[in-house]
Amino acid sequence: MPPLVKKLIAVAVLIILVNIGFVKYGQASFNATFEQLAKAFSENNATLPRRAALPEPIQTYIDRSGAAKHPYKTVVLQFEGEYYKKPGGKPYAMHTLALLRPTPDMLWAVRMESAVVTFNALETYHNGRSKMKISLFGLIPTGQFDSPLFTRSELTHILAFAVFNPELFRCRCIDYKTVDSRHVEATIHDNNLSASALFTFNDAGDIVRVESSDRTRPVKGEAVRTDWRLSIGVYQTFGTLRLPATMEESWIIDSKPFNFMHYKLTGARTL
Repeated sequence: MPPLVKKLIAVAVLIILVNIGFVKYGQASFNATFEQLAKAFSENNATLPRRAALPEPIQTYIDRSGAAKHPYKTVVLQFEGEYYKKPGGKPYAMHTLALLRPTPDMLWAVRMESAVVTFNALETYHNGRSKMKISLFGLIPTGQFDSPLFTRSELTHILAFAVFNPELFRCRCIDYKTVDSRHVEATIHDNNLSASALFTFNDAGDIVRVESSDRTRPVKGEAVRTDWRLSIGVYQTFGTLRLPATMEESWIIDSKPFNFMHYKLTGARTL
C-alpha cells in the first residue's frame, strides 16, 4: 500500500475516533447544561395578567387542547426531525428539547447531527432578550446570535409556538385582530419589542398554519429577515394536552417556499 494512502487512512481513523469522543463528551455536557437551565426556568413561576375574553377561534383552540381543564406552569416538549441548511442539501438529524411558559419565555436545546459532525445549540429568551450559542461537538464555539433583529424573531417564535403552549394565548401581552372565522392576527408585546403572526384555523377549530414576516434566517453568520411559515399536519394527545404532532417550517424566498425543517412532537409533559 502506498505511503500516502496509509497516511490518509490513519488520518481518517484519527478523525473518526476524535469525533466519537467529542460527541460523547459534548453531549453529556449539553444535557447537563440543559437540565440546570430547565430547573431554574421551571422554578421561576412569574405570571402575567390574563385576558378575560378571547377571539372565538382562539378560545376554541384552547378548549380543544385541554389546557382549560388542565392548567400548567411549564410545558416540556421533545421533537425529532430533519433540518436542511440549503435547498437540495443533505439533512441534519435534529433532536430538540423545549421549555415554554404562559409568558414570553423560552428555553431551547437543539442537537443536529450529520454523518461526521454534531452541532449543539442552546437558546434562551427572557425579558426582551434572546441569545443562541452554537458549538461543534458541544465543545467548540462556532456562532452566537443575540442581535435585536434575532430577538424579535424569537419573540415571534414564542408566539407561533403557542400552538404547543395554549396557555400563552390567554396572556394580556397578546393583542388580537379577528380577520374572519378562520384567520386571527396576533401581536405579542414584551418590553419594547413586538412581533406578529397570522393563525389559520380549519373547520374543526385546529390551527393548521402560522405565518409571519418578523422572523429571521441565518445567512453567512447574519440574521436576515425572511417571511416564514409553520404548517401543521395531524394532532395527538400527549398527557393532558392535545397538540400538533407533525410540522413543517418554511422560509418564503423569492415567493417560493424552502421547507427547511420537518419534525414531529415525540413527547410533552406539563409542570
